[in-house]
Amino acid sequence: MTKRLLAITGAFVPCNDTVTLISYKHLRLLDYQIDVVALKGKEDPKLKEMLQKDQYFNKFHVEYVADYDQAVATLEKKNVISGIYHTIKYIKAARNKFYDNEYEVVYSASIPAFTHFAAYLIKRKNKKAMWIASFSDPLVNSPYKKDKETISEYNLITKIGFHVYIFIYMNNLYEKLAMKYADKLIYISDEQRDFMIASNKQLDSSILRSKSQVIPLNYIKDWSIYQNLIDQQSQHVTNQPLIAAHFGRIYGLRKIDSFLSALQILNSEIPELQKKIIFEQFGEIIPRYQNMIKSYQLESLFIINSKVPYDEALKKMKACDILLLFDTITDCEEAQPYLPSKILEYIILRKPILALCQKNSPANRLLTGLGYDCLENDIMQIHDFIIMMLNDRPEYHYDISGFENENVPKII
Repeated sequence: MTKRLLAITGAFVPCNDTVTLISYKHLRLLDYQIDVVALKGKEDPKLKEMLQKDQYFNKFHVEYVADYDQAVATLEKKNVISGIYHTIKYIKAARNKFYDNEYEVVYSASIPAFTHFAAYLIKRKNKKAMWIASFSDPLVNSPYKKDKETISEYNLITKIGFHVYIFIYMNNLYEKLAMKYADKLIYISDEQRDFMIASNKQLDSSILRSKSQVIPLNYIKDWSIYQNLIDQQSQHVTNQPLIAAHFGRIYGLRKIDSFLSALQILNSEIPELQKKIIFEQFGEIIPRYQNMIKSYQLESLFIINSKVPYDEALKKMKACDILLLFDTITDCEEAQPYLPSKILEYIILRKPILALCQKNSPANRLLTGLGYDCLENDIMQIHDFIIMMLNDRPEYHYDISGFENENVPKII
């Protein structure tokens, strides 16, 4: 008899998102028939093409309850009432799906974290079912919830929206229920695991640790989107400026004050620096940094672009000379638990990386383990590193087979 698993994931592939990809990679190699209760997000055509060629995708049966944008409210749409209604609808649909069938395993993934609440309601009445809860980010004691500098820059409406979003979609209760009642807890890094266990002080840490498992970010070697990164042979074009690029949002605790100050100094020291190197940002960047760029007169050196589709972002990653990683910067002494998902593509590419991250972070551990030098939030250290990159860029030849989906641990 075929074993069955119910996956409660919020959005799901071919919607291209950190959580959707993590969930699919957790589940694709399991010997289960998998039913997914999902919210329909925007489909990525390239990802859809990869899934159609993936023999393991046939075991997935996806049932959409509502559109993702209906259930996850945004400040722009001001659809809180609709969001609450469709969140409740989604939770009920997941619970009813379980009751209408026989599942040995329930898998929930966040964010949005109400997926864990749906799984908890199922587990509460069905003790025999195994509940596996997967987290891409911590909820309890999240430094982003306490980022006073960023929150102080919001207007009143945005502040209200921020707290409403946190309450509905990143409520501490969801994590606490999962940590206490789930049979297995899945994290993407050791630092995230340690942070979340330490944050749930009311629970026995030895029990939490015994049911915890770290599964690193990983890639599917047969997918052409990854194979193209592995096979990249791009070379710098002579007499053209080096291109250093960052992909993703720059906001909150992804602080680049020191980075921009270093660029200001370099711009004053080196005539026509923009003819030697250009820094590009693809994605949102908060007004504070937009204003700093103008104030420091860096508009021709630090170019801001809109977010680009994933497939185009990969092409730009392949074409650039240096990859930029602006990690979460906190004042906490304990482990910094956040890991930017783009670090996987960066690692696969084996290009030079200017990584701004603190020593107690998973990004620092991963990159230094592969031979990279990571930078702290220090102006002159960043300044000197860019000078070095202008003159000589190291090559990297490390083994990436440990990041293959087939080679990482399985959740069951």
